Amino acid sequence: MTRKARRHLLLTCLALAAGAALLSRPATPVHHDRPIERVLDYFAPDSPRTSPRNHRWRLVTDPSIATPAPAQLQIGPFKGRTALHFQTAFAEYSSTPTVIAQHLLDSAKPFGSPANAYQGLLLIVYADTPRLAVQLRTPDCKQHDQYYHLPITPNNKWQRLLLPFNQFKPHRLTAPLDTSRLQSIALAPTGPPGPANLYLDRLSFYQEPAMNKKLTPQEAHVILQKGTEAPFSGQYYRHFEKGAYTCKQCGNVLFDSASKFHSECGWPSFDDQLPDAVLALPDPDGRRTEIICANCKGHLGHIFKGEQLTPKNQRYCVNSLSLDFIPQNQRQTERALFASGCFWGTQYHLQRATGVIATTVGYTAGHTQNPTYAQVCTDSTGHAETVEVLFDTTKTSFETLARLFFETHDFTQLNRQGPDIGSQYRSAIFYLNPDQKRVAQQLIDQLRQKTFDVKTELTPASTFWPAEDYHQDYYNKNGKTPYCHVYRKIFD
Repeated sequence: MTRKARRHLLLTCLALAAGAALLSRPATPVHHDRPIERVLDYFAPDSPRTSPRNHRWRLVTDPSIATPAPAQLQIGPFKGRTALHFQTAFAEYSSTPTVIAQHLLDSAKPFGSPANAYQGLLLIVYADTPRLAVQLRTPDCKQHDQYYHLPITPNNKWQRLLLPFNQFKPHRLTAPLDTSRLQSIALAPTGPPGPANLYLDRLSFYQEPAMNKKLTPQEAHVILQKGTEAPFSGQYYRHFEKGAYTCKQCGNVLFDSASKFHSECGWPSFDDQLPDAVLALPDPDGRRTEIICANCKGHLGHIFKGEQLTPKNQRYCVNSLSLDFIPQNQRQTERALFASGCFWGTQYHLQRATGVIATTVGYTAGHTQNPTYAQVCTDSTGHAETVEVLFDTTKTSFETLARLFFETHDFTQLNRQGPDIGSQYRSAIFYLNPDQKRVAQQLIDQLRQKTFDVKTELTPASTFWPAEDYHQDYYNKNGKTPYCHVYRKIFD
């Protein structure tokens, strides 16, 4: 018996044992009311962001204090979790913090802070101080002592806290909290003189679901209790119709059918996820890596690497009971092609916009077939570094994305963007239909009326060549942010 066959037989036996009990249960619906989350930060060991700096955290001192307390941020294990450790101290003369730990939100998010779509903050936190305050800041907070705050009473154990935005009170402010303009979130412990320690496992926005999702006992066993369905039994194991696979519990789009492949393992297999759709966490068994929905945290399955089954060398092994499927002909989608300098930064902003299903960086508008990055960098192939965007027309529009395109780069520069020089870095919209051309031209006309010297090309789309894999999702993989693509509001 080959090694592959032995492994296959072992997986089958283990899963059949678990699946037998699962499938014997009656199929009556159960209810689940877990809040929907948008994770801002987590500290799993396999996260690509491995330092507090990459996690957008910083220490902020009170400028009115001549000698602020020593403080530090570090990531490490604590009481069964991997957490951000904020360590400081309180002096005899002050029980209020002279140093706070502040999480900076991405100021380049399109159309305001994503907080505006959520009810509040979710924290999983441990603190050994008598009191802890969460502080929110917006552009209305002009001074260091202006913020919106909500006090918390720690209890010397891990706490999962839901903090509604409407419970935050202004401090030395008269303007009400506008979460669409939220810029930062800070943790400010207070207490008696001496050391203070605070540990943060997770920071998220949350939204209570409008209605409870009905799950059968079989679905609940897999999604909520991290169970496993029997191999070869799932609805989507041998399913290869074109479309998208969504989370059974919350409807979050997880995988495109183009990433699905037949692995002979007994469960649906994918070699990639849609951007920011799936989180990978250490499995409690200490050996494997679990995958969960990034939106609702429902269990999906596990991810395996190094099997050499596809060029991407990774396999998302997913339970069919965790998935739903939307056929391609039922999805109202559209493509768009935007070029605004280095395609890393262009993709960074576009893939975060509401309604965007997938983004791919590549090259278009040149005369060389299937160009490589090295060829395009010579500025001799005629290509522009471009991002292909697939979006849901029921959730966004070409005009919305085109506005974001203009608001995240300097469209007055010709054949360059910041320090990147050459025609491959030009600003361009490659329209795929007459309506896209009309909308793009209207936006260019509006910008010229605002006295902008627009250099953006408006050109019919030609063949789009996807770039090499290491260019895809560059900033997501490296935990960094663009150096020359910054959001600023231009359109009214």
